[in-house]
Amino acid sequence: MLHERHFRAMNTDVGVWVWSTAAVRAPSIGRSLEWAEGVFARVEDELSRFRSTSALSRVNQAAGRGPQAVSPLLWTVLLSALQAADDSGGIYDPTLLRTLERIGYDRSFETIQGLCAQEAIASQPAFGSWRLVTLDDAAHSVSLPTGVALDFGGIAKGWTVDHVASALAPLGPVLVDAGGDLRVIGAVGGEAWPIAVQDAFEPERDRAVVRLGEGALATSSIGGRQWRCGGRMLHHVIDPRTGTAAESDLHSVTVRAPSAAIADVAAKVVLVLGSVSGPAYLLARGLSGLLTTVQGREIPVGNFRQEEMEPHASVYGH
Repeated sequence: MLHERHFRAMNTDVGVWVWSTAAVRAPSIGRSLEWAEGVFARVEDELSRFRSTSALSRVNQAAGRGPQAVSPLLWTVLLSALQAADDSGGIYDPTLLRTLERIGYDRSFETIQGLCAQEAIASQPAFGSWRLVTLDDAAHSVSLPTGVALDFGGIAKGWTVDHVASALAPLGPVLVDAGGDLRVIGAVGGEAWPIAVQDAFEPERDRAVVRLGEGALATSSIGGRQWRCGGRMLHHVIDPRTGTAAESDLHSVTVRAPSAAIADVAAKVVLVLGSVSGPAYLLARGLSGLLTTVQGREIPVGNFRQEEMEPHASVYGH
């Protein structure tokens, strides 16, 4: 029997599905799904850059003041983010918050007015700033230099998806989807979950299906979060080498990976790298994906497979 729960968290729609056997009582499933919603709420409360009282905001506000003790959750996600920065050669960088703010993304996206100062575009490149973060393993403390601030963005969402999916997996096959960052653990009766893939240029339209029995998918795109700044359209994916919105030839990237956190980071990195260097990045890490250029050309990488959408197909995800 399929149990599901839907809610809003992290400024996106979240869905959790669990396929249970008769041996698992429905009330137990219901409590577990309620717990999952609470996890998303707690992570958002602690790691949101848009909440001035969050643990993340307090660390950022203390930049330049020396070591700050942090919670186990913040510490865990920070370590994952810094490892991802190292693995990507700094193309993914969790210390780009001030850069995002300078180009106009200084509040929750739905409240952006679409205008910012002309000089905000000319931001100083922040390449390598993640190396300036100092950690004390014994004290679980973090030191940020003046002018550096953390933004966990998608990696925190991916981490939460992975955490919830792993916790629910003992109940049966599970799928957790948070705005397209999704994780599957376990096939249903030997059948993979059918995951809908959005059309890169028409987000309301699903154009294909990916069959996923284990692992994760994540998509990054320049289409969803755009605003005008000084007469120029900008988006939320930053190239730390230039200090402004990435200007590669890609419009969107979908990555298949072992975990949602890995898939989310890889999708953003490839979106920055473009269609020439991006596939090599994925293949070197044993990942697969689907790259869509700004002209609409699709580039499958690795063993990424998708099927044409069947009329009235029952699918999950975005």
